[in-house]
This record gives sequence, structure tokens and C-alpha cells, in this order.
Amino acid sequence: MPTANLSEQLWATVLESADPLKIDPSCQLFLQAWISNGVGRMRNEHRIAEVDLATAKANLKTFVDLMKAETLAHGTDRIDNKSFHGAQHSLERRSFLTVYSLWPFWPHALSE
Repeated sequence: MPTANLSEQLWATVLESADPLKIDPSCQLFLQAWISNGVGRMRNEHRIAEVDLATAKANLKTFVDLMKAETLAHGTDRIDNKSFHGAQHSLERRSFLTVYSLWPFWPHALSE
């Protein structure tokens, strides 16, 4: 599967998961870079089968849900960089207690 197609599918997952909230353009850049890095990791690990794409989509949805929670906690209706960094911080706290995997996006991911 071409890299662009993987990135497009994962970006569509972000947009679907974020609904009804909107994503600020600067946060969009962060997310698209995160997706690009994740797709690179998928390719490097030779994990681009449908099951791997399904795992990546589910994990990306989990991250977007964390960003939405951060956004709503701040009383806004737009996912921004503050939401992105808040979700990353939430993952870092979880990772201190246990290995938390959002493969291929989160660095503490485990290969199956």
C-alpha cells in the first residue's frame, strides 16, 4: 500500500474521531507529522497488512479521544496544540506506571 494512501486513511480516522470538534491548522500539522512518523515506522517494521492498519487506526482514535477530553476540559470546541500536548502528557503519565502502547505512534509501543 502506498505511503500516501496510508497517511490519507489515518488522517480520515483523525477527522472522523474528532467530530464534532474542529482541528486548528497548527495542530493539524502536528498530527500529520505524527501520522507520517507512524507510517514510516509501519513500513520499517514491515507491518502494513490490514490488521496492522486497523491497529494503527484504533490507536490513533484513542489519541484523538484523549485530545478531545483535553479540549473539552479547557471549555473550547477546537482541538489545538494545547490539546495535543496535553494528550501526550497524559500518555507519559500512563507510561510511568505501565508500558502503554499506541503503536505505531507512541514510542513505548511493543511489537507483536
